[in-house]
Amino acid sequence: MAGVDSDPKAHPYEPTQISDVDTEPQTTATTEYKRHPLYSPKEWLLESISSILALFLLIGIAIIFSYMDNKPLSAWRGGISLNATVSILTTACTTALMHGVSSFIGQSKWLHFKNGPRKLTDFETFDGASRGVWGSIMMLTTVKWNIATIGAFITILRLTFSPFAQQVVLINQRPVISSTDTASFGYAHNYSVGAQSGLANSGIQSIPQDPDMQSAIFQGLYGVNTSEPFTCPGECRWTDSYISIGFKAECRNVTQETMQAATCSGGKFSLQRCNMTTPGGINISTRYGFTDLATSYYMNATSLVKFDPANPGLRDTFPEIARFGIYRSSPDYNFIMRDINITECSLFLTAYEYTGAKANGSDFSANRREVDFGMKNPWALLPDGRESKFQHVYTNETTSGDTHIPALGMSYAGLYAVVNFFQSTTMATEWVDGNYDNTNLGVAATLSGDVDLGDRFNKMATAMTNYLRYGPNTQPAHGERIQSEPYVSIRWGYFIVPIVTEGLAILFAIFSILSNRQSRHVPLWKSSTLAVLACEHNERLGLLQTTGKDLNEIEDEAKKAKVALR
Repeated sequence: MAGVDSDPKAHPYEPTQISDVDTEPQTTATTEYKRHPLYSPKEWLLESISSILALFLLIGIAIIFSYMDNKPLSAWRGGISLNATVSILTTACTTALMHGVSSFIGQSKWLHFKNGPRKLTDFETFDGASRGVWGSIMMLTTVKWNIATIGAFITILRLTFSPFAQQVVLINQRPVISSTDTASFGYAHNYSVGAQSGLANSGIQSIPQDPDMQSAIFQGLYGVNTSEPFTCPGECRWTDSYISIGFKAECRNVTQETMQAATCSGGKFSLQRCNMTTPGGINISTRYGFTDLATSYYMNATSLVKFDPANPGLRDTFPEIARFGIYRSSPDYNFIMRDINITECSLFLTAYEYTGAKANGSDFSANRREVDFGMKNPWALLPDGRESKFQHVYTNETTSGDTHIPALGMSYAGLYAVVNFFQSTTMATEWVDGNYDNTNLGVAATLSGDVDLGDRFNKMATAMTNYLRYGPNTQPAHGERIQSEPYVSIRWGYFIVPIVTEGLAILFAIFSILSNRQSRHVPLWKSSTLAVLACEHNERLGLLQTTGKDLNEIEDEAKKAKVALR
């Protein structure tokens, strides 16, 4: 088979061998076609353009991937989404790619029949391969592999082109950190209350109480859980460490030591009074009346910050500021005292370091540890030159290990007011079961019975500490906001399939153009269906013989001809 040039004046063709097919079955007529330049509209211009266009589209997709790699999805400014853009470009790329591949497969069938006798069904196989995947599979399995085999593989790989290209893009949520003043929690280096009441002659005993501090004490002793008043617009974190003054409590069972030193007065059938002193010097008094009454709860407190004009300065026990003695028992119906327990608790002034703070919604958490000053008592009293109510308890700025400890302070009046509250009948009270009018109720209801005193006093110290952090001397610890934002990750491994497909298409185009330029006896009919009309099937010779017309001539004749199916 061969085709002809559309310009017979410039490039005439002449039969190199002529035979009569009826009398000379062993010979055939051969027509030689002149090949035009590579990009002539007469030959492969459109196919070359479509192949180059597919290549540029693939490069464009790769540029988009490279630009968006490890960037937030918001960086994509296109009018349509990133995935939709990739889908459009891949569809356009495969469309342009397959235009050339189909033409090259169609042209390959003419070379296939020119190279020797072939089954006539191969014609349909090649034609199907130039149009879709099933035809390509049939050609790979029924036709001896040739240059068109590359095109068949490309046609099959085209199915994976778009899915793999879109699989390259992975969108996942990543935390985005940004500093913001709206993320904060409180800490304090100082605490002070008003140093004097309304009258100028008021002493330290008349220091006004801080109602918010009292509220914190009650919340802790009653086990009331309160949320920390931090601020966070969503999810936040704090990477620095913060030191804040605070309190701590320690409790221990002193039942045996205290009971051994108890002294009691009164008879068996009269009111019996027992007095005892804890190892820490807290006086406890109980009463018992046979078949009448019995003390089930008694709490007393003593101050360790009382100002002594004769011996000014802090006591040796500092930073312990208050000590408590709690007596508890459970009288039975026979008025016999059972489960007697005496606990001694101490309240200390201290400081805490907060690290790893984070918040999410209404939840806040931070790692808290007590600051190690490297000494038993780092506190000192700074005299004001006036009365004790104007003095100040402080620590100097220092470094302990890797921890930088800022200067801390608390007004002496503030400490004294707290201890005065503990020694008042609001806290230090007695509860007597039986025939007795209890008037000073105090906090007996929450601390009597089998309540874990160590846990309650720890909660009280924590609540007092939290109040200092958010009280009148609070400082905001500004943190960072964590926002979840979609980011684009490019998985280049999936892009290998589109690259290989495009690479094979380029190679197939080059090989097809070169092989057809060498075959001067094969017309460039490509995948045209009209070209079949330019062939004559000689059944006796088993040949397909061309009429010597090129594709343009065939198309011109087809426009003029009218046919009907009979």
